[in-house]
This record gives sequence, structure tokens and C-alpha cells, in this order.
Amino acid sequence: MLPKFTKMLFPPKEIIGIDIGSYSVKLVCFTEDKKTITLKDWGIIQLAVKPDTPPDEKKAIISEEIKNYLKKKGIEARRAAASVSGNSVIVRYVKLPKLSHKELALTINVEAEPFIPFDINDVRLTYAILNDLTEDGEAKMETVLVAAKKEAVQDKIDILEGAGLDPVIVDVDSFALENLYAKLAPASDSGSVLFLNIGQKVTNLSIITQGVTRVVRDIFIAGTTFDKAIAKALKTDAADAAAAKKLHPLLVADEDKEAAIAAFDKEGIAVSKAASGVLKDLYTEVSRSIDFYLSQGVEHSIAKIMVSGGMANLGNISKFLTAEFKVPCEIANPMAFLAEPPKNIPRDVLPSLAVAAGLALRRFEDWEE
Repeated sequence: MLPKFTKMLFPPKEIIGIDIGSYSVKLVCFTEDKKTITLKDWGIIQLAVKPDTPPDEKKAIISEEIKNYLKKKGIEARRAAASVSGNSVIVRYVKLPKLSHKELALTINVEAEPFIPFDINDVRLTYAILNDLTEDGEAKMETVLVAAKKEAVQDKIDILEGAGLDPVIVDVDSFALENLYAKLAPASDSGSVLFLNIGQKVTNLSIITQGVTRVVRDIFIAGTTFDKAIAKALKTDAADAAAAKKLHPLLVADEDKEAAIAAFDKEGIAVSKAASGVLKDLYTEVSRSIDFYLSQGVEHSIAKIMVSGGMANLGNISKFLTAEFKVPCEIANPMAFLAEPPKNIPRDVLPSLAVAAGLALRRFEDWEE
């Protein structure tokens, strides 16, 4: 009885990072003891929600799945962080007149409204001052504005509360990845990294320079795009296409292509061709964001690409992107910073936990009692 009563008085301080996707929910929970972070638990909940399910019913189903999973795993932490992305979020880097923090807090809606393509009354707005500068003799400050539609934020809050959790943070996917990269990158890493979190419906793009995200963009070329292209090439349905995508890697090296031809591997060749076409389209969109970044007169070009999300498991994707961008590419391991990396997470699962891990780390960086 006493231990249970103690837990009520002193609930676990950890935050559960919960990445709520279209087809699955990813959970990560770390714990910290004497500044050493260890993985407390993790999980992936596959969702089977019909496309025509009403929004409120869908939220209730996801909440119940999360609640049941936490109960089954014996996870007692109740604080949770989720994130938003896609069309409901706008991130803008703008130069505003130099104001005090108090002045900006009072006038942020007026200052931000010209840069936000939503009704300012329909969004949750936050900001961060990056640095001060002088432009044409006028004192200004470079500021990042983040606007998320209230409905999208409330949806995540409703899901967490429905699961019996306390939603302490609603983040943006790309900033959760920045938080993770701060743990993964060596202190001496002064270059710029391009992060591509390729999920099922959206690819989160972010360019991080010296620990600060300088470009954020969501691109709607992702897992479902690959599935449709492969399904068309194989003349099959999306489910079979998804299975074929896991089975056949991209044919990047000449010897791999020659081997596939020699083996009459028609399906493998078709999958590679279809997936490569989608990746080339993604490359085109990402290149535009890189060009925009470089046009700002920055000192650091892209030194590395990190890929996370479910599509990071597409065979040879890092080789393909390295060849296209002429920059080293690696698959992100969100647990690589731990002193004792967990042995119970399959290698192909790790990249999909990146956003959830970044959210879970907010406990140690941002949350104050």
C-alpha cells in the first residue's frame, strides 16, 4: 500500500514521447539518473482505423489503444508530449523590429499576422528569438514563428487526455528531430545536417546548423507515394506493393542491376524503378529547400543527410541519396546517444522512433517542475 501511495504523491517525472501517425503510434520513454539517460520503454502500436471513421471516434480508438498499451507494459509516467506536422503547421523565419521580450509577447499576433497564411485567431502561435542583427541601420531580431491550427493541436491533446495522460507539450515534428540531433551530434559538429523524416503520409524536412533548425518544410511525397507507384508498376494493390517494397531494395550499383537482370528478377527491377522515380521527385523538392537555404548567404553547406521514419528501411536508400546529393547519408539511430543502447529494438524499427525519442527528450531539456 505504501509504495502505491508514494507514487501518488510523487508521480514519475518522465515524459512519454508519443508520435501519433496515420497508421501507427510510436512511444518512447527515457529516465534520467545522475545525468545518465536510459531507455525506460518503447513501443509501436499498429492502428487499424477505417478511413471513413468519424474524427471523434478515431481519436477515441487511438486513445484507448494507447491506454491499453501503457497498462499492459506497466508504464506509470503520466506526462506526455506529442507533435503536429503537415498542412496544419506553418514555420516562418522572419526579421522583426527589435523589441523587448515583454513587448514582443504583447504584440506577437500583430507582428506575425502578415507571415501566417491562416486566420490568426484560428492558430496557436509561438516564437523564439534566434539572434539580433542590424539591417539598413535598423536594429532587428531574427525570429522563428510557429503557427499550428488550434484544431490540430486540440486533436493531439484530446487523444492524450483520452488515454489518461497529461499533455505537457505539443511540439512540431521537425523541432523534435532537432532535439534528438542535439543528443546524437558530437559537440564539435559545426556543419549543417539535412534531416529527412520520411513517414507514411509526409516527409518532414529540416536543415539544422550548429544545433539550430534553419529550414523547416513538410513534403507530401512519402510512404503512400511509394506504395502507389509500386502498385501501378506491378499492377497490384497497395498492400501487395507495401510488401514488395520491403522485399526488394533499390538497385543502385551497376553490379546489382546486372545481377537482377541475369536472375530475371522482373518484380525487383520494377520495384526499384518505381521507388527510384519517387525518390527523384523527392530529391527535386528537397533540392529546392537546400537552394533556398544556401541563398540566405549561410556559411555552412549541407555536410550530412540523416534519414529517419518508416521509409528509412527501404533497401539502399542511403546509397541512393548519397549518389543523388553527393553528400554522405546515414540512417538515424535515435538510441545511439545512450550509454547502453537497447538490445530489444529491431534494427528496422529504430528509424521510425526518431520523432518519439525527440519528444521524450523534452523532459530533460525543457520541462521544469
